[in-house]
Amino acid sequence: MRLILSFFKQIAKPVMAFCDIVLPSLFLPANLTLVRLLRNRIYKNSVLHIDYMVHVTYLAAEVLKKHGMKADYMALGESAVWTKADYIFKANRFPIISYFKELIVFWQIVARYETVHLHRGHTLTRSGWELPLLKRLGRKIVVHYRGCEIRDRYLNMYLHPECNICQECDYNAYCVNDKRVIRRRELSRKYGDVFLVTTPDMKDFVPEAYHLPFFSFDDYGDFERREPKKNVFKIVHATNHPGIEGTARIQESIDRLKSKGYPIEFVFLRGVSFSEVMKELSDAHLSIGKMKMGYYANFQIESMLMSVPSVTYIRPEFLTDELTSSGLIFSSLDGLEDTLEFYITHTEKLAKKQEISRDSILKIHDNNKIALELIAIYQTSTTRLLDGLLLKKGGDSMPQKGE
Repeated sequence: MRLILSFFKQIAKPVMAFCDIVLPSLFLPANLTLVRLLRNRIYKNSVLHIDYMVHVTYLAAEVLKKHGMKADYMALGESAVWTKADYIFKANRFPIISYFKELIVFWQIVARYETVHLHRGHTLTRSGWELPLLKRLGRKIVVHYRGCEIRDRYLNMYLHPECNICQECDYNAYCVNDKRVIRRRELSRKYGDVFLVTTPDMKDFVPEAYHLPFFSFDDYGDFERREPKKNVFKIVHATNHPGIEGTARIQESIDRLKSKGYPIEFVFLRGVSFSEVMKELSDAHLSIGKMKMGYYANFQIESMLMSVPSVTYIRPEFLTDELTSSGLIFSSLDGLEDTLEFYITHTEKLAKKQEISRDSILKIHDNNKIALELIAIYQTSTTRLLDGLLLKKGGDSMPQKGE
């Protein structure tokens, strides 16, 4: 039995690769005929978001729905920590069956949207065979880079040798080692019309991209702030990848402070649901995260929505007046112990940060403003900027492919 299983495992990848090439080629004439017949079968003012199952992409679609768009979210696969999506697509392990499943879902669902928004460059299909068909249909393809799928480890280490998330990578350096990620990146660059990044540090790797801030989850959960405990100082740190976050050094700083006698409750969350994270934040004094990347992300926003200031590292070139006057607390890993000790001992400074955290992050991550930016991006052609509108972010205007 083991020999049989081993045999099938050995031939699985070559068979899948063969099917990825042969089946789309075999059915290309039929698909081109469908392109001509179904080009005008389209939902007006529509966008389909495609990503793995995750709360942030669900949120993006929900916010756009509030602005009158037909905005839907197709999740690829399932997740133990999030379950909401408009469509859930699960590939079949058998390549031939999987291809026909892709074919049906593409023509029934994906092809009907004016814009297809690919988060992390994910496509409905394993091989991305649908992308040239989307172009022939006249659909717009927006590629939204959200992390290491676009990073170049060697360039990152060269540009930022003192501090970068690649130094202790626990993603198996997939940005340079995973052939599927590399192939997805090539397809994105070839067929994408507009490129977005969630944090400005990623422009090191895709300089033509436009920085679109994260949406906030303020309207999509019933989470109440509780009074922090009086006898301990609670700090929350949440990540699924402690290597790229600097978790070990964060823990070392906490341990040194504990050895000085400070009563710290350090809560490290990994692989838990969004609601569990928010529950732990509800009575926290501070949170810590994104200490190596050079910019903050979703956890810091979620923390500050709960009026919990977040300690994070932002590269100096990305600091703005809006950020420095917010509830964010800036520190390097080298200075983390001193930063934490300052806010533990200066309760009035901490209280001020707590007081402004929620309002300041909602101002920076205003869902209405971000939604209007995104809708403007969807409505912009690939060859020109919106008439009379420059979407500025630190002096940048919205870039288009080829500019």
